[in-house]
Amino acid sequence: MRSITAYLNVAFTKQIHPIKMKNKNTLLTVIISSGLTVLLLWIFNNNSFPQQEVDPSPENIVELMGNQTSFGVKGNCGMCKKTIETAALSLDGVFSAEWSGKTKQISIVYDPQVVELLNIHKSIANSGYGTELVEYNMDNYDELPLCCQYDPSMIIKSN
Repeated sequence: MRSITAYLNVAFTKQIHPIKMKNKNTLLTVIISSGLTVLLLWIFNNNSFPQQEVDPSPENIVELMGNQTSFGVKGNCGMCKKTIETAALSLDGVFSAEWSGKTKQISIVYDPQVVELLNIHKSIANSGYGTELVEYNMDNYDELPLCCQYDPSMIIKSN
């Protein structure tokens, strides 16, 4: 009985089954291409190049961009909270805004290359709520619901 090597040598020297040289090259190309494809699939399926997950939370944004601040905003209730936060978030470059009725402080995450901090104060003040730096818009204050019409002389803690 012949060994496998001897059988292949005979086959490729056209003694058992004549194969044209063109078909040998095609067969060899298919085998090599298939092997490379299997190798690449194995590499990618084994997470050799793991994808890094991006966490879009405000904390991650602050870590990436480094711009978080808080400041005092006058207000009373939950309706105030919604209006104050909406005014801040209406500006491009403001990623998050969270106002606390208890502390009268708003925490902002923003991009200073897109929006200036003073413009955030102005936007909130224009909605009828005074901030540490900008006095409220009197006309818009008068339009607030009665529960939101805070005492304008209210003292808020500065940062």
